[in-house]
Amino acid sequence: MSVPGSLRSPGLRALWDLVRERLEKVGIENRGRVPLPELLSPDRLALQAVLDRRLGAMVDLRVLEAALNRLGVGEDLPCALAALGHPISPEPAARRAQRADRRRAHAEARAAATAWPEAWASDWIDAVIRAGVLRGFDTAQVRVLIDHVRRVLDALERDQDIKRSRVDLAARVLGSAHALDAGTRLGAAVEHALRLRSDAYESAVRRELWEQAGVHLDLTSGPVLTWGMPLCKDTTLERLTSAASAAGIPLHLSRFALEQHPIRVPQDTRVLVVENPRVVEAAAQMRSRMPVLSTNGQPSSTVLLALEQLAESSAELYYHGDFDTPGLAICERIVSLALTPWRMYASDYRAALEAAELERAELPIDVNAPASTSWDPELRRVFDEERRIVHQERLLPGLIEGWLD
Repeated sequence: MSVPGSLRSPGLRALWDLVRERLEKVGIENRGRVPLPELLSPDRLALQAVLDRRLGAMVDLRVLEAALNRLGVGEDLPCALAALGHPISPEPAARRAQRADRRRAHAEARAAATAWPEAWASDWIDAVIRAGVLRGFDTAQVRVLIDHVRRVLDALERDQDIKRSRVDLAARVLGSAHALDAGTRLGAAVEHALRLRSDAYESAVRRELWEQAGVHLDLTSGPVLTWGMPLCKDTTLERLTSAASAAGIPLHLSRFALEQHPIRVPQDTRVLVVENPRVVEAAAQMRSRMPVLSTNGQPSSTVLLALEQLAESSAELYYHGDFDTPGLAICERIVSLALTPWRMYASDYRAALEAAELERAELPIDVNAPASTSWDPELRRVFDEERRIVHQERLLPGLIEGWLD
């Protein structure tokens, strides 16, 4: 392919760049016009000769393409630009194609969701899209995912009185026991639907969403960690807890065990509920007489079941957690379950800060503002001013030794 030397003039580079940018922006199949940049006289004359017409303020790309084709400079405008050393990048076209595919997939998803009978269906598909569940999916994949979500919801509605595991549900309805596992797109899409279906609060965790729908994730993992729980003699697990206490061993109680054999303690037994497992471990190492139970962060359904059973046997339940934003949020939730905060007041926080200063300990700083501390509004104000984090582990062994007599 022969390119006239006049067209390779540095003075025409601005024009070729404008043409390239135009085609990259709107697509190589589109033409239109571009503004004529300032040109030196030789370049203006060369371009005018190529176009065989006087130059105006704009250059018609169809006219330019035909002129270059007559000169044998490429079969079309993109080829001519490549020959002139200004090739069109494929990336903008690829991005446009991806955006178009995404729009088609999202339109397909919204159209499918509008056929659902639930009033929250449009909110559901919007949440799924925002969460990126459909990222990279084509319309066929979107149709399959939405169909599978619908089948799961229909199965839950049809068998409301049947308690089953999530893997059993997935195997029976979808053919694969792992189709609804955590981390799968389908699992995430179903969980978005379960949240809206049950009008669950925003912070509800995955396990709670499934359990509200009558599905358990499993009954043996995620147990509650306990120490020294003085169960009543007529309860099935009493021999197990007594043997563990005698051996100085913290005991894990699974949901399976709690459902089969509910725990019960003598009336008015005082139980300390803590956020971190280390406190349970320390209580066992010290052979503390205090019964203690760990939520291990946000309380799981197994923890909640254990607390419910203890409350039903008229145990007095107290709670202590970390002085940080998540810890205060957990305490707020625990308080809503009728547990009593213990050493979780503004005065306790100030004392912990003073102790850290005496020990010249550099406490980490919490960048987040605390939410409500309804049991002691002063704590929220003081923590928001200080933002210094005090973990439970810093308060050992005094936390255990200072337990209520």
